[in-house]
Amino acid sequence: MFITRHFKKVYIFTICILIISLPSFAHECRLKDTTPKEITIYNTCLSQQDSKVNSLKKKYYEMERTISKLENDNIILRNKLLNFKKKIYDLLNNF
Repeated sequence: MFITRHFKKVYIFTICILIISLPSFAHECRLKDTTPKEITIYNTCLSQQDSKVNSLKKKYYEMERTISKLENDNIILRNKLLNFKKKIYDLLNNF
């Protein structure tokens, strides 16, 4: 159940990123002429697209790290809660 919820969240996050990034991928850089001006415009366009893609990748990996950290924290807290429940159970049984 926990794993299923995790995959649903990752799936929804991935779909959201794709939907957000679609407009940025819709524009294609085209070299219209071989003049220095057109080549500069083309190269600038390519570098801007690369920076957008890299930015999205960075955000995605940061989110993956955050999810992983939260999952680990969740496991630790569940174990602490389980230990606490055991101590309470033992305490109540000793009365």
